[in-house]
Amino acid sequence: MLSLFLSVSAQLSGDTGVYYPQAISFGSLIDPNINPLRPIGEFVEIQELVNTAAYINTQVSDAQASVVEMSMGVPQSAGSVEGLVVPVAGRTDSHKIDLLEVAYYNQSILDTANANYYSAEHLLVDSYEENMDQMEAAIEMFAGAATEISKAEAIYTEAITAQTDEDRIQLQNYIRANDVQIDQSTVQTFNQSLDVIEDKAQAATASLWASQDSSTLAMINYDGIATLSNITNSTVAYDAWTDQMTITWDNATDTVLQGVFFNNADNIGWTQATTEVYDGFYGDTPPVSINQMYSAYNYSSGETVASMGSGYQINAKLYDPVQLMEDVINVTNENPTTNYNNQNGNLGGL
Repeated sequence: MLSLFLSVSAQLSGDTGVYYPQAISFGSLIDPNINPLRPIGEFVEIQELVNTAAYINTQVSDAQASVVEMSMGVPQSAGSVEGLVVPVAGRTDSHKIDLLEVAYYNQSILDTANANYYSAEHLLVDSYEENMDQMEAAIEMFAGAATEISKAEAIYTEAITAQTDEDRIQLQNYIRANDVQIDQSTVQTFNQSLDVIEDKAQAATASLWASQDSSTLAMINYDGIATLSNITNSTVAYDAWTDQMTITWDNATDTVLQGVFFNNADNIGWTQATTEVYDGFYGDTPPVSINQMYSAYNYSSGETVASMGSGYQINAKLYDPVQLMEDVINVTNENPTTNYNNQNGNLGGL
């Protein structure tokens, strides 16, 4: 087989005027270490990477062995030439690395780096699962606190029926005989767990929905590619108050998508990740109409479902733990309470 590269030559570094045939012609069957057939099929870039890396490693290993052999075979003095052998011409040619295989190796590196093994869809699904786990943990905390606080239900039943002196004495005896006070820390756990459950439910739902939305996926994937960021190190956060989904990158500023779920009559607000100027290094370009993408989410469904639940008020006062403690202190100062000993029923002291 006539090689197209027989006329190619390269000057050795450090040698002036000395040229040797370049080994790029080893791409044919002349080199037994090269598989002449390029891999085909699924994940071809990885198979190409395996094949070319194995070839390069073999060439380097064989070359190192030959270099050691020749360096040890060179006589150290004129008195030790007997029995020594001059290395055969072309002794190292078979160890030279085919530049075409190196080109395939480098291309497979780029193809592997740009392959869609872990995309925005995977990231969002992982975020959904993580938020679901955290929500379930918060539900356990909520259930424990709710059980402890539910002692107020028994007191309510006793108190609402205390219409006579006998009933009131019975209520008093019930209070003295049972631990019916509610610890402030339990209430804080109750309230805080509600916040966490709400946040995680919103984040989980938003992440899972976004993982199936082509517009959202396109914008996240584009920012990841454009900034050469590793999406496996990214995180997803969602804030329902501002309707912002934030994706962090290890190599760029955050991607912020605003208006995907609420107030989504207009274009999605897309704050793009920025780092270096995108130069098309991986050969990708964003969809032409990506700035005109709209959200397909129906906002009214969330309010409809919430309104069907018991006690939902859209204008409910936000829970503020600092303000809560101040209110508790004020109430306690205004209305001093009398302690009682739950063991013996005596009011005041232990």
